[in-house]
Amino acid sequence: MANLKDLGKVYTSDILIIGGGIAGLCTAIKAKETNPALDVLVVDKGSIGYAGQSGKAGNGITGRLPHQNPQAMADYLVVNGGDYMNDQEFLLDYVSTNQESLEFLDHCGVKLSKNEDGSIRVFPMPNDLWGCAGIELGSCFSLRDYALKVGVRLLDRVQLFELLTDKAGAVIGAIGFDCDKMKCQIFKAKAVAVATDGCYFKKVGGMFCGYGNGIASAYRVGALMRNAEFSCSVELVHKANNEAVYGGFNLVHNKDGVNVSQVYAPNAEETTPDLHIGLWKEVQEGRGPLYCDLRVLDDMSAHIGGMGHVNDGRMMADKLRWIGIEMAKAAQTGIQLGQTPEVTSRMYIQGEFLRADREFKTNVEGLWAPGKISYQGSAYWGWVRGDGLGNGAQCGMRAGASMAKFATEKAAVEPDYEQVKALKDKIYAPLNRPTTRKPKEVFDAMEQVVFHLDNVIVKSEKSIQAILDMIEELKKVIPELTAEDAHTLAKCHDAADSLLCLEIVFRAAQMRKETRGCVYRHIRTDYPERDNKNWLKWINVKQGENGSMELFTEDIPMWRYPVRPEGYEIPEGHAEEYYV
Repeated sequence: MANLKDLGKVYTSDILIIGGGIAGLCTAIKAKETNPALDVLVVDKGSIGYAGQSGKAGNGITGRLPHQNPQAMADYLVVNGGDYMNDQEFLLDYVSTNQESLEFLDHCGVKLSKNEDGSIRVFPMPNDLWGCAGIELGSCFSLRDYALKVGVRLLDRVQLFELLTDKAGAVIGAIGFDCDKMKCQIFKAKAVAVATDGCYFKKVGGMFCGYGNGIASAYRVGALMRNAEFSCSVELVHKANNEAVYGGFNLVHNKDGVNVSQVYAPNAEETTPDLHIGLWKEVQEGRGPLYCDLRVLDDMSAHIGGMGHVNDGRMMADKLRWIGIEMAKAAQTGIQLGQTPEVTSRMYIQGEFLRADREFKTNVEGLWAPGKISYQGSAYWGWVRGDGLGNGAQCGMRAGASMAKFATEKAAVEPDYEQVKALKDKIYAPLNRPTTRKPKEVFDAMEQVVFHLDNVIVKSEKSIQAILDMIEELKKVIPELTAEDAHTLAKCHDAADSLLCLEIVFRAAQMRKETRGCVYRHIRTDYPERDNKNWLKWINVKQGENGSMELFTEDIPMWRYPVRPEGYEIPEGHAEEYYV
């Protein structure tokens, strides 16, 4: 009789969490503490403790002071963060519990800023609608230690590419290989979470470099994607080293000494595409180079940048030490940033659009999506600095409790041997091809187009179609990619999954015929205005029965929400539900 063990090493657990960053570890800890009898396993392609985005963060984590009203914060984010694309019920629920995520991290041993009495110290943001606490850079080390303490199992250096399903389509495991010896690894579980990074398209020098494996594997088992068109963002960076100039977005000057931030985005609370389009215009019209004048800071730059105030805990000591190390290394290579550094724009496509509900469950039975992978997909609830880390903790608390309940009640299902064998054959196929094409060809082609302002930030039907045409040509290359070791084999799948994510972004961008958004903004030069009459809708993307990509819209239920754009009219078939 055929046995899974003939195909590879088999691991069994009640809960499988793919990704050992802050979201994955928080999910695991919460699940284990909810039901200590459950066997919880976290798997990461890197080393848990070093994994995830949190090691690049540490500028703060979102919290709330007692006098701050969650409804006021939610209302602000609907208008200034989500541009009315939020699930407002979810958003209010989320911001109402952001302080609980700090308490959970503190409970897990993560170092946070503290008052003299030992309570968590939260500093008000300049608008005083929410607060921000200091957090250690090594948060994942602390979470790793605590996870082991409560009995979570951890497995490093294994990359998973496909999800296993039962006959009804519920997720019951995953398959991949170990990153050192390329041995097939098969995982059986009652509940699975993809707590991987999103997709960032491999740009050299970028802060994060997820390849979309979690998104793509979920897509292939029927998971919905949402708000993918709002995946493009831009950051102000030092031209010398491509590192962010935290809080400097109101202080950019042209060569004539004019503060151009105040021309294009006056007194902004966050960097916006409008500012960076203006910066591009300044350079094109001969008024570059641009520099950031950090000699006199405004309130926002002092707070976000951690400069211009005493070391009072909002910036933790390890973060300040790290900044010092970065500056010292830069000086060794001749880079002197100083107080008036030359700056430029760094563009991103951040694919974080796996759709999830308030418990971070996907529409697929047995599959959860906590963390940045579902940031836009959980209805684009808005974005503020410091909420990346807060998101990881909150998602984990919600997903972990939900997964524990599910796994406690569910009976284990044995994966189908033929399905597992077919997926194994697919994963190892690049090792046995007669061609010589390499994944770098796909990555290079994508990078040639997706890191240009007129493709990423400013779009038109013509530019979108050109990228979709390129994607179709690159799809022909994917079946010809070859590998000879674990690294290049992984890169073959990374290239394929990144390309899939890129297509999701631009198919959705093509469908949305308007301009909308704030930090993550969708700009169409051929549809330059926001269209509340026709486009107060979410765009959902899924894999069709024949493998093609299907898109469909869903009315945002404004008739249930308190914050509405001026002139909003309830569509036919619905009635007022909130103001009654």
